[in-house]
Amino acid sequence: MYTLKKSLLATSILGLSISMVGMFSLQAEEKAETKPEADVVIATVNGDKIMKSTLDGYMAILKKSGKGDQDAAVNDLVATEIALQEAKKTDILERPETKKAISDYTRNILLKTWTKEKVDSFDIKDDAIKAAYDERVTKLASKEFNARHILVKTEDEAKAVIKEVADGADFAKVAKEKSTGPSGSNGGSLGWFKAQTMVPAFANAVKAMSKGDVSKEPVKTQFGYHVIKLEDSRDAKLPTLESLKPQLTRVISQQKMLAFMEDLKKGADIKLTLPEEKKAEAKTEEKAEEKKD
Repeated sequence: MYTLKKSLLATSILGLSISMVGMFSLQAEEKAETKPEADVVIATVNGDKIMKSTLDGYMAILKKSGKGDQDAAVNDLVATEIALQEAKKTDILERPETKKAISDYTRNILLKTWTKEKVDSFDIKDDAIKAAYDERVTKLASKEFNARHILVKTEDEAKAVIKEVADGADFAKVAKEKSTGPSGSNGGSLGWFKAQTMVPAFANAVKAMSKGDVSKEPVKTQFGYHVIKLEDSRDAKLPTLESLKPQLTRVISQQKMLAFMEDLKKGADIKLTLPEEKKAEAKTEEKAEEKKD
């Protein structure tokens, strides 16, 4: 007679170990379908078989948590099988809440599996990926800038700084002395950046400058008044088509899936029977969400 030993994971066979073993039982069934020759029976409990694929999946999880005792794992599987057999003797599967949970789970698995298979079935042509890549790249910045700035509170202060620099003062030194921005201690250096990472007024000013230029007029933003010096600019390094191909393929597949679903919806016989008060509540909630966005 088989004697249950103390589990590595828990003393209760109704805790986490059972749910984990159950999950890997499902995986084991899938593996058994694809590679039946690799699966063998490792134990039999009152006539019900426990497969090696289930043990392998369970062991993989145990090893990730630093536990890899095979005897303890087998013990968990046996204990779980005994608990399941006892559970089957009850009316649990006949209860309305259980039937609903099973129905919901089945619907989710069916939908998830079908959606994945449908998305994977779309034939995404290379020219479609190239077109999506070209569209993506045109939206990216073609230039990067390296600049310093001096941030002050008033326009008069900014004009005084512009005159001081024009008279020969070192820009970085003036930034350390007078800039109220966090980059002041670093001589006003902002390093390399793309224009779209800056507020529009600042970005537009930088894009209109040439290397070595200092802004002739203060640039006003919500932070104050800026005096900018453009140190340098360069062409931005754009991502390659190959690096973006997996992402673009997913995006195109999703777009195709949405179009496919729209076609199905157009051909479906849909009758909405939601009560009027419920519709009103739904519209109110929808407007509230739009305001948040």
